[in-house]
Amino acid sequence: MGIIKANELNRTHRAFTTRGRDSTERIRKRIVPMVILSPVVEVVLPIFMVIALGYFVGIRRWIGESSVQGLSIYVFNIAVPLLLFKSMSVVTLPEMLPWRGVIGYFGCAIGLLISIFFVARFWLRDNATAGIFAFCSSYGNFIPLGIPLVLMAFGDEATVPLFILVALQAPLFFPIMILIQERARAREHRDPMQWPVLKSVIRNQFLLGIGLGAAINIAGVPLPPVLVTSLDLIGRSAGPAALFTVGAALSFYPIRGVLRSVAVIVVVKNVLLPLLVWQVAKWLGLPHLWQAVMVVMAALPVGINGYLFAERYKCAQPLAGSAAVISMGVSLVTLSVVLALVKV
Repeated sequence: MGIIKANELNRTHRAFTTRGRDSTERIRKRIVPMVILSPVVEVVLPIFMVIALGYFVGIRRWIGESSVQGLSIYVFNIAVPLLLFKSMSVVTLPEMLPWRGVIGYFGCAIGLLISIFFVARFWLRDNATAGIFAFCSSYGNFIPLGIPLVLMAFGDEATVPLFILVALQAPLFFPIMILIQERARAREHRDPMQWPVLKSVIRNQFLLGIGLGAAINIAGVPLPPVLVTSLDLIGRSAGPAALFTVGAALSFYPIRGVLRSVAVIVVVKNVLLPLLVWQVAKWLGLPHLWQAVMVVMAALPVGINGYLFAERYKCAQPLAGSAAVISMGVSLVTLSVVLALVKV
């Protein structure tokens, strides 16, 4: 009898232990996705709120279309170029760039941009719109979204790969985009193709900001503290002003006709590009941290600069603005999945 009771007690103990483990596992499965989702929501939601405020103000017509265009001109012609100038003048890159990581990421992103452009120009039959389409499919929302998200997810150890990618994205992407748009504009006006296009590219305010900032950095010329403070003030206004402008502009443009194209952009940017970067990073044998940062940055939603280019060149504004907003909404799910996978 004593042996039977002991066996019964053991079975009861094992049953309670198994139930306890099952309960713990169920709780863990519920909590882990919430923990992964939390940093994504914390970073994305404020950006959504600024865009939503712009849309609400625009839909109520508290701000006119001409005012939105004026704000866009401020962002494109003043705030972003000065932000690029200041960033390039003070950025510190390692003496030896990890070329495998840089080539791996930007080889995928720029290769995708060029490939999609040549496909889209036959589909859309408009080089300027095809350029916006390709840019939105490959250019990520690095500064307002990528930096805080990566630092929250991986800590200070991710600083080097993160800021190398951030520092190089605009200098590598913008010349290609400007060349596409200036060539399209020259064709539209039947201008000679060589010198006017080259002159427009050289005089572009984005490239001037990048070039002058890089020259000052290489020359080792320190900027006066007062100038740095002033540039910081203007630079900090670029992101919020651009987000507000996108929201307000969407209230003036019909978007039904572009939803199919937007869906393609979102699938390519939010899903295809991170998968491509992940495979290339694994093939190159990069350290796990580099792989993780590269994949998360590739999975970021469409960058707001796509809309700024569309507004600057007066083409595909509804496409670029809608792609930025919808891609950001979808990224709440896709980024959470990516973070869960790369942090394993």
